Amino acid sequence: MSVALGIGRNDNMKWNEIRKSYPDKFVLLESLNSHIENNKKIIDDVALVRIIDDPKEASNLLVRCKGDMFIFHTAKEELDMKIVTNPVFRGVYKNENRV
Repeated sequence: MSVALGIGRNDNMKWNEIRKSYPDKFVLLESLNSHIENNKKIIDDVALVRIIDDPKEASNLLVRCKGDMFIFHTAKEELDMKIVTNPVFRGVYKNENRV
């Protein structure tokens, strides 16, 4: 993913360090180390790629994130993501009500 870096990349940081340094901010992160526990992906180590001040920009970046890159808000105490095995699709299927 190609993004302009706002602060330079800080490798191998813990979530609590980022939360203390950048309170109430959206951040673009890259997962460096993670594990699965109780249907959640727990991120252990991250690289801080960029601080995002504008919530609209954070939303736009979120949909473009790929691989191990993701957007998170520092107000969240835990750095984890629920694993969705059967995503819900919006809309109507073409053959939904056929006989």
